[in-house]
Amino acid sequence: MVLNDGSKIKSNVFEELKITYYTEKQKADFQKRKVTVMPGSFVSEDSKIGDYAYVGFNCFISKSNIGRYCSIANNVSIGNGEHLIDNISTSGFFYNDPYTILTKDDCNIGNDVWIGVDSIIRRGVTIGNGAIIGANSFVNKNVPDFAIVAGSPAKLIRYRFPEEKIEIIKEHSWWDLELDEATLEIQKIKHLIEQTNVKRQ
Repeated sequence: MVLNDGSKIKSNVFEELKITYYTEKQKADFQKRKVTVMPGSFVSEDSKIGDYAYVGFNCFISKSNIGRYCSIANNVSIGNGEHLIDNISTSGFFYNDPYTILTKDDCNIGNDVWIGVDSIIRRGVTIGNGAIIGANSFVNKNVPDFAIVAGSPAKLIRYRFPEEKIEIIKEHSWWDLELDEATLEIQKIKHLIEQTNVKRQ
C-alpha cells in the first residue's frame, strides 16, 4: 500500500508482511484513493483497496483485492494464510518461503460489498459486487453478485433484489464513478427501476 505524500500519519507500523495506517482523522489516502482504515487494522503491502472503501477496527487483510465503496466491519479477517495439512508438520518454519506458500491464492472482493463484524473470508474466495456477508460468518466459497450469505460455513440466505433489478444495476455500474456522480447515477437507477415496475403493472 502506498500513502499519498499529502497524508498526515499519526501512527504507522511497517513490518515485513503487513502495514498499519491511520491518520489523525483516521483516514488515509491509498494510492490517491480516499479510504478509511481504522486503528488496529493490518493491510498487507500486496493488497489493493478501491476508492471510498471503509475498513473497521482490528481487521486483518492479506493479499486481497477489495473493490470500491466496500464496507468492512470490525474484526474481519480476509485472506489469512493457510498452512499445508498434507505435510508432516503444519509449522511455517519448514517452508522455504512461508508467506508465498501460505498466501498462494488472492481474495477478490467486488464493489459495494458489506462484510459484517467478526467474519472470516477464506483465502482464494471471490465475492461478487453488491454482496452482503452476515456477521460472524465463515466464507469458504465464492459468493455471487448481490447475494446475502451468513453462517459458518456461510450459506445463501437470499438475493438482495429480483434478478431483473440486479441486471439493471449491473448494467449501470455506478461504483465506477466518483462519489458525486455515483449519487446521481443511483437516483437515475432508482427512477429507471420505478418506470420498469410501472410498465409491468
